Amino acid sequence: MKANFNVEKLGNGIYALIRTEPASLWFNPNNIFIIGDKYAIVVDSNISSEYTREVLAELKKLTDKPVKYVINTHWHEDHIIGNRVYRDAFPGVQFIGHRSTLTDLPTIGAANREGSVQNGRGFIGRLEANIEKGEDFEGKKLTEEEKIGYTSDIALVSSYLAESTKFDIILPTVLVDDKLELKQGKRTIDILFLGRAHTGADLIVFLPNEEIAITGDLIVHPVPLVGSTSYPLEYGATLEKLRGLKAKIYVPGHGPIMRDDTYLNSMIALMNSIKRQAEASAKRGETFEQMRGSVNLEEFRRAFAGESQHRSFIFRNYVTLPAVAAAYRQLNPSAAASGSL
Repeated sequence: MKANFNVEKLGNGIYALIRTEPASLWFNPNNIFIIGDKYAIVVDSNISSEYTREVLAELKKLTDKPVKYVINTHWHEDHIIGNRVYRDAFPGVQFIGHRSTLTDLPTIGAANREGSVQNGRGFIGRLEANIEKGEDFEGKKLTEEEKIGYTSDIALVSSYLAESTKFDIILPTVLVDDKLELKQGKRTIDILFLGRAHTGADLIVFLPNEEIAITGDLIVHPVPLVGSTSYPLEYGATLEKLRGLKAKIYVPGHGPIMRDDTYLNSMIALMNSIKRQAEASAKRGETFEQMRGSVNLEEFRRAFAGESQHRSFIFRNYVTLPAVAAAYRQLNPSAAASGSL
């Protein structure tokens, strides 16, 4: 069976493995190989060891060099579960992550993982029932795009759950606070923390000579992935710093390679709008429910989702709902600390 990615060469020894699964409710990240004269670097592993083994097999077609570093752009599970594959294949491999991963991955990461495992079988059952009934999650007639997406989700969740009894969560062994520079022969590889955004630990990998930015989930296409562990009041400013690097090529965490700032600019506009509207709501003294009613992102839903029923659902569940909740927590830390939100 053909693996669900396309390999795109971006430069001498630089390859992006772009996932071909459809945009849907579960995710599997793009991977990047940076191959030098003595060793290779891999950016991100995958949602399960099964998928990561396919990626490693592709790397071995390109080089017999060992993997010295795996850079995890953040601690979400779809980017880290497959780390064990590289550790087992290359016992000396080092894992690079943001310092806060040391606390986030064993705490909120563990809670998220427990929830995913507990709810996974039920989620698969719901997807299968929806396909059987020909209805989506909102009771609307199932579109072909939704059917394809649900089928992909079932495969991703099933692979994840198959490994759940033997998860081996690997913490970073090399920590980044703001910047770590690696030298691979004449190549410079900058690992940068530009600020909190999708999580509190988002790293990007920037190749200044090649003008390539590997963004992790700072950029996700076709619908941005804000998510429940995000910092929407800071997300826009972090993306503006990313734009300031003036990269010619962006490799997003999910989605196709981008060769200009068009999509990045759209994401900046979205995040800045969330910030402005949430801060205005807080200034009015609104409750969380009132903020949910007053933050209007319909303009952006149309821009990112268009007429797609499936992408509109993704936008609501991965942008609107979590962004407002996370913004409210940032603006009302006492409510977040008390567990009332």
